[in-house]
Amino acid sequence: MASAQSTVIITGGTSGLGRECARALATDPELQVIITSRDPGRVQTAAAPIGAHPMVLDLASLASVRTFTRELATAGLAPLHAVVCNAGLQFTHRARTEDGVEATFGINHLGHLALVEGLLSYLEAPARIVFVSSGTHDPSNRTGMPHPLEASAYQLAYPPTEVGGDSAVKDGRRRYTTSKLANVLTTYALARHLEDRGVTVNAFDPGLMPGTGLARDAGVVSRALFATVAKALVVLPGVNSPKRSGVNLARLVTDPDLEKTTGAYFAGTRPARSSEASYDVETQEALYRDSLNILETIGHQG
Repeated sequence: MASAQSTVIITGGTSGLGRECARALATDPELQVIITSRDPGRVQTAAAPIGAHPMVLDLASLASVRTFTRELATAGLAPLHAVVCNAGLQFTHRARTEDGVEATFGINHLGHLALVEGLLSYLEAPARIVFVSSGTHDPSNRTGMPHPLEASAYQLAYPPTEVGGDSAVKDGRRRYTTSKLANVLTTYALARHLEDRGVTVNAFDPGLMPGTGLARDAGVVSRALFATVAKALVVLPGVNSPKRSGVNLARLVTDPDLEKTTGAYFAGTRPARSSEASYDVETQEALYRDSLNILETIGHQG
């Protein structure tokens, strides 16, 4: 078998979409696929059957992100050419990260931004970054999820303790859709900032995927429904299995026809429009700038 010539990192690669993407990529002998998890045992168990390289990464901890980047530099792996920001959680109660920021925003957005910024010096062009978003970020899509919040990065990272007009569950879902909008806004901002460095940045909407771990924080009844009845929905338009979406996500990393494509939003295999709000350049830049400032403040406190 030929030795790997490129390294690909997939966050949250122990189950669902991330694992299926890793499985698809690991069939290429020229790729060394890294999957991550905050649980050392879980990532070891998940990596072995698909021939991936396990590494520990907790996106809820800026210290863990810094440790990960240091360990990557000394791991003796092939040059880094792609980062897939896939890990995502949805909380149905208020939670905070190790660094004290709201957990959904902290993990789904800030943690991934910190990872990407920390890896920029290791990425060798031509390189690709992919953010896994969700159609739930777009209010025009009838997903049954609450519309994203209109708030600054500071307000999302450090929200008031009261929920307001939402129930705790609806508040958690709204923060999830907001984090997915943040992923798209960050995609477009980074695509501009990295345009001259040979690094493309795109967003991916996998569609509805029953059978993933996203609902792990839901109640017992909701989890049971999501794990049984909802799995039958894969026969419907717009509903995908993790395997199908994993292959589609892997394509954004390997397809030579996409080498120059940047600042795009893909729904499955097709370029699509994201929400109207996501195209506001001022909002993109404000989120990017303020998020970096929050990360810098956390770093100084650590």
